[in-house]
Amino acid sequence: MPRISLATKSSFRSQFVTVTGASVSLASQWLDKYDWNLQESINGYLNQDSYSRARPLKIDSKLNAIYDKYKDSNNENKIDINGTIAYLEDLNFDPEHPISLTLAFFLEAPTMGVFTKEKFLNKWQNEKINSLSGMREFILRLHNDLETNHELFQELYNFTFGFLMEVPGQRLLNYELAVDYWRLLLMNKKEFEPCYGRLEQWFDFILNEYKRGLSNDTWKMFYLFIKTIALKDPSNFEDYDEMSAWPSVIDEYIEYLKENKLLN
Repeated sequence: MPRISLATKSSFRSQFVTVTGASVSLASQWLDKYDWNLQESINGYLNQDSYSRARPLKIDSKLNAIYDKYKDSNNENKIDINGTIAYLEDLNFDPEHPISLTLAFFLEAPTMGVFTKEKFLNKWQNEKINSLSGMREFILRLHNDLETNHELFQELYNFTFGFLMEVPGQRLLNYELAVDYWRLLLMNKKEFEPCYGRLEQWFDFILNEYKRGLSNDTWKMFYLFIKTIALKDPSNFEDYDEMSAWPSVIDEYIEYLKENKLLN
């Protein structure tokens, strides 16, 4: 079939999400399955979704056995931190590497170090994967896709805030943990290389000047700030408008740069 441009793929993903209500990552998976035929992929997804609601998903016995190996001995409905560490070791994934976050994103982990039984079994069963080697290969491919699929990466980025919440009802992310994960997410992505220096200045500002918890809105808006302002003009932030509705912490960051003669 003819090669499909990245712009066309992005458009197809957006249309798929609009029609089906599925996530961007799921849209990519179904479009891939149908060789990027938009109508066939939508029909396939809707038919499958209707069927799955009418009939429970049958879980492969091998997949059940994998889950049972790692499940919490006190709560069979989840894999806890010890099981998660063992699972990552068997997949040969470093817990400190961004690929471990990709795995958590795919399995929709509710918080750090935890996988639910429902998501673990259903997500892998939907992919018809019932071996550790198959899981590793799938996550490696998904991780590579994140480098070029900007919508999927933004979905991962947005997922990360909730993933880092430590207690129910928590609304602010610890600023030191936020910087750790900004480094993990943004400083490992080639797209952001032109503004690595500005990112380091942001980290310094947050750690040494701001030193307060960060909201979900700030987390999301900072990503948009990097995409729409910093990447376009890392030297001068020419498109930055102080009258725009940026979170106050970003305005404070701009003032910090100016006061320290790091920005005109």
